[in-house]
Amino acid sequence: MSSRMPGGPRVRPRRSLTDAEAVSFGPLHPDALPVLAVAGRPGTPLTLWVRNNAPLVREHLHRTGAVLFRGFDEGAGALRAVVEAVADDGALSYQDGATPRSELDDGVYSSTEYPADQVIEMHNEACYSWSWPRILGFACAVAPETGGQTPLADSRRVLERLPAELVARLERHGVDYIRNYTPGVGIPWQQALGCDDSGLDAYAARNRAEVERVSPDHLRVTARRPALLRHPATGERVWFNQATSFHVSTLGAELAAELVGQLGADRIPKTTAAGDGRPFADAELASVRAAFAAETKSFDWQPGDVLIVDNLLAAHGRAPFTGSREIRVAMAGAGDWDPAATRPGPTAPPAPGAPSVPAAPSAPTSPRGESL
Repeated sequence: MSSRMPGGPRVRPRRSLTDAEAVSFGPLHPDALPVLAVAGRPGTPLTLWVRNNAPLVREHLHRTGAVLFRGFDEGAGALRAVVEAVADDGALSYQDGATPRSELDDGVYSSTEYPADQVIEMHNEACYSWSWPRILGFACAVAPETGGQTPLADSRRVLERLPAELVARLERHGVDYIRNYTPGVGIPWQQALGCDDSGLDAYAARNRAEVERVSPDHLRVTARRPALLRHPATGERVWFNQATSFHVSTLGAELAAELVGQLGADRIPKTTAAGDGRPFADAELASVRAAFAAETKSFDWQPGDVLIVDNLLAAHGRAPFTGSREIRVAMAGAGDWDPAATRPGPTAPPAPGAPSVPAAPSAPTSPRGESL
């Protein structure tokens, strides 16, 4: 639309800073995630723009798995509002946590508080739990001096690279996530599970998990989850689990062996096994890590960056870093393992009597002190 002033040149109306065209999208890496979103003019309000154009952001998310907003004035302070707008749902609290975090604000958390020299392996957030966030948000308040990237990998492409036998096995049997809580090792179970002794039965039922009081100072939680699902919006099959990042081998062979030697194999803080009762072979774990390595893309954080990730379509991790690093995290859009529409069908005919989708452990019925 244009207008003409009497006796003067044609005047084109100035575009609103909240129009879809006020932000341009382009590849940060050729044919890979994340897509980079930058404002065409200074002062474009990130929060309001995303609220007005959330369907467009979701289109880019479904195509690439992640969107990086860069150069907006609001910066990290916009994180929660942007995540909620993209998810079209409220922010989630960090519950059933497997790693240490601090709550910085209502619905905003620190990234995993591991030592700066450690790698956090590629994973999809909270898929070991019965419920998990559909949308993740990361915001850079303080960029590290070196390193500290949040690498990303397309879960669809990772699946395509995996050995067919491994995919078929886990599609049929799922993944067992095993956590052992003992004094002085890892997060106290009361903090991780968000309850005390009186709430263990309810936790087990709510999370479709087995809770076992092995001894007065040893609590074990085992949860069986599917390893793949079908994205509810795109219909695509994705690799959605933490078979490797939850496994004790993520510590490295030397440290893992030392931990097992000190605590015993049945008391290590967390690990995984295949749902058919057989442990993962070293070659299987190596094939998953190789698939992630082949698909992983990284970028250097800049202060004010806001990264939005579709948790089903993209895995993430953390590189070692030097200097101070403050990456804030928010989550929104609760999903869970219940809807059959999110589950893929089997790639091979199930064995006689075997379910086509891994069944979660039944709700607790026995007294505490045994398996719950």
